[in-house]
Amino acid sequence: MNMKAGDFVKSLKGHDKDEYFVIIATLNEKFVLIANGTTRKVDKPKQKNIKHLRKVGEFGENSNTVKDNDGIASKIDKLLQDIKTGGANV
Repeated sequence: MNMKAGDFVKSLKGHDKDEYFVIIATLNEKFVLIANGTTRKVDKPKQKNIKHLRKVGEFGENSNTVKDNDGIASKIDKLLQDIKTGGANV
């Protein structure tokens, strides 16, 4: 799997199953750091095995926002709205 910082992902396993996150950093070929801006802040991201994630989109052109909790939370909210209205495919 090819996942990079700035990708939107959905958790497939664990206590955070079915929650959406943004990849903050890639640790190695197996693990990434993820945050959602609310329950998992950028300053304390969760380490997650990429086998337990599914890519659902990309964060966008402004990668500086990936370091901002409010920016991440608002982008995830927008993605979820798109999913509910049928604008995104998850």
